[in-house]
Amino acid sequence: MILRHLRLYGLQARLVVVFLLLVLLPLGGIGLYDHFFTNNALVPQVVQRLVHEVHLQAKHVVDVLEDARGDAFLISNLRSVRMLRSLKNQADDTEAVRVWRNEAAQDLLVLSATHPGYYQIQYLDADGNEVVRVDFDDDAARIVPDGERFNRQSAPYFREAMRLSDGDVFVSSLDVEASVRGGEVAYIPVIRFALKLDNNDGVIAISLHAAHLLGDLVAYKAGQDSWAVFDQDGYFLLYSDRYLNTDMPAPPVQRQHFEAVYPQATELLKGGAGVFETDANVLVYNTVYPTAARPDRYWVVYHDTPKAVLFKDITNFHYTVAIFLLGTFLTTLALALIASERIVTPILDLKRRVEQFGRDGVVPALPKRSRPDEIGALDIAFHNMAQELDRKRQKQRRLIEQLITAQEEERKLVAFDLHDGLIQQMVGARFHLTNFRQQCGIEGCSTAASLQRGCDALSEAIAEGRRIIEGLRPAVLDDLGLVAALEETAYSVSQSVGWKLHFEVDHLSSEPDKTVSVTLYRVAQEALNNIRKHAQATEVSVHLSNSDGLLLTIRDNGRGFNPAALPERNRGMGITTMRERAHLIDGHCTITSAPGSGTTVEVWVPCEVEE
Repeated sequence: MILRHLRLYGLQARLVVVFLLLVLLPLGGIGLYDHFFTNNALVPQVVQRLVHEVHLQAKHVVDVLEDARGDAFLISNLRSVRMLRSLKNQADDTEAVRVWRNEAAQDLLVLSATHPGYYQIQYLDADGNEVVRVDFDDDAARIVPDGERFNRQSAPYFREAMRLSDGDVFVSSLDVEASVRGGEVAYIPVIRFALKLDNNDGVIAISLHAAHLLGDLVAYKAGQDSWAVFDQDGYFLLYSDRYLNTDMPAPPVQRQHFEAVYPQATELLKGGAGVFETDANVLVYNTVYPTAARPDRYWVVYHDTPKAVLFKDITNFHYTVAIFLLGTFLTTLALALIASERIVTPILDLKRRVEQFGRDGVVPALPKRSRPDEIGALDIAFHNMAQELDRKRQKQRRLIEQLITAQEEERKLVAFDLHDGLIQQMVGARFHLTNFRQQCGIEGCSTAASLQRGCDALSEAIAEGRRIIEGLRPAVLDDLGLVAALEETAYSVSQSVGWKLHFEVDHLSSEPDKTVSVTLYRVAQEALNNIRKHAQATEVSVHLSNSDGLLLTIRDNGRGFNPAALPERNRGMGITTMRERAHLIDGHCTITSAPGSGTTVEVWVPCEVEE
């Protein structure tokens, strides 16, 4: 499994991080470029395209109004209309008026037939009477007869136009025109375009189908976006196709206000052109001035597009890039884990063999297949080093064994010399003094007492000499082994001093080698002697345990001392000797003590003895 070696601060984690950084840096550059490119190129381009579309639609509205303006001036300059204007003081039923009215009606009929977007064309006199009117209805233009013409004096567009200067025009907001169809009244949404004639001669009015003027915006709508137009007061001329229905059965109710739809976009009410963004939508707007002479009257055309629709392609591009980056990242991560695993596994295997060599001291075998790289060279170097260390350790161990053996042999010779020489001479001297005291018969006098004291002193010297000989080379260690030697020494010292002894030893199936036995025995001797001389103890415990080596623990309840506070020169040969003996065979000796808390001596030496 490629994650078994992955640790937070491990080599594999660092290799993975390095691999990922090497890939994430270019991936991050791609992501930044994607962000920069979309925000600084694609998004402005999309918004600019919308701005251009809104500009074109606003221009279309202006072009239609300009066409209507040109047609209104054309009508005002028709010969028939000019003749009617010159006959304005004559009665309507005069022959000349009838002739020129019919002539003007025919001219307007021709114009209306070529402009189906004009619902109605009117020539109104100064009193608001319809002198001539042509309607475009049911896909055909017709001249309205006398009985169907009305007085428009109260119509807002007529009143507004008559207030203008000669030659000026008035363009209304959304209006309706009643139309009788099959005996039923229908209301046609229209935009009024009125031209004030010279000399206060009346008004030329063209009523444009609202659907003709603004319907392209609705037809241009695609998907969830929408077009709308509102006037300077904020009331919609176009809000979707709500106000362009040509079959309205009744006049429309109060038109909806822009603030009811977008209360946060009040800046659009001021006109102008620009882009306004909400949390979910983008509004691109432009302003149309139907009448150049009236800058206070304008229409705002805007395109409302949800951001999800407007930036759909960009979002899909982001998703594509994100999927690509994620796939690249996951692929890189998998490759990094696999590659780092191939690098880390032989290193960890080498680490395991190094630890095994340090723990067991056995030279590990080389891998069956050596790697032809630096790690393989490191394996070979470690194997050679381990062999060299093993040779030196074996040589050192033989030297230590020889040293300990030489020490013990020297002790044996000294013991033999003392036993066969000095002790025998002292025994002989005591024998002769005793015979002398018995043969001379000098008991009871002062000389006899002095002689007896001399004999007693020789007896004590003989006993002490024999004790020293036994300490130099205990026969029980050679004859019965380590456990018996420790037990004999512990009980011997405790009986002589009067301790309460607790002796506990784990069963050993085989006898440790000579160097281990001698080392543990000598450390135990020294520890017991130190307790006898300095501790003033009443209880002593000796415990030998067999667990990953031999651990000898000697504990007393004496007065204790502070090992750290004891100067180096005052520590004596005992403590130093115990530590050096354990260190010689790769063991260690730990002394734990405190004033009033007794002392604990723990000696551990490496030794494999089955329980």
